[in-house]
Amino acid sequence: MNAPERHEMFIIPDGVKAIEIVKDPKMVNCIQFNIQREDHTLANILRYRILQNPQVLFAAYRLPHPLEYFVELKVQTTARTTPIDVVREAIESLVLEYGNIRSAFDNELFRMDPSVGDGARGAAWMGPGYGGFGAMDTSTAEFGAARDM
Repeated sequence: MNAPERHEMFIIPDGVKAIEIVKDPKMVNCIQFNIQREDHTLANILRYRILQNPQVLFAAYRLPHPLEYFVELKVQTTARTTPIDVVREAIESLVLEYGNIRSAFDNELFRMDPSVGDGARGAAWMGPGYGGFGAMDTSTAEFGAARDM
């Protein structure tokens, strides 16, 4: 079959930037962000958050081809700000929001220990090695994309 290997959906090849920024020559204050190894999951929520900014005139995304694993996100803003700043703010706010949701979820898991009833033993009933979503290391490069743009 001509389909690419499954791991190619997730691993960025050597020499390829995670985010490529391309200025649109036909539109004023407009940039296209080519985000590697992402799909509708990230692109749609990022587009939605960007459109909540009153300085944004246009924001849309597309997946060029089902076998090419990147998203094209195009953002146009007013002259008061830049598309890069708007995208950076959107990413930072999403990281904060989902971090808060993750913390609330973990707190509920630790509170609902059915063997004790008062939550004193946390999520031990889920088995050894369970750390909840709080076990994720958000200091890694994949979560630091907003600072590295």
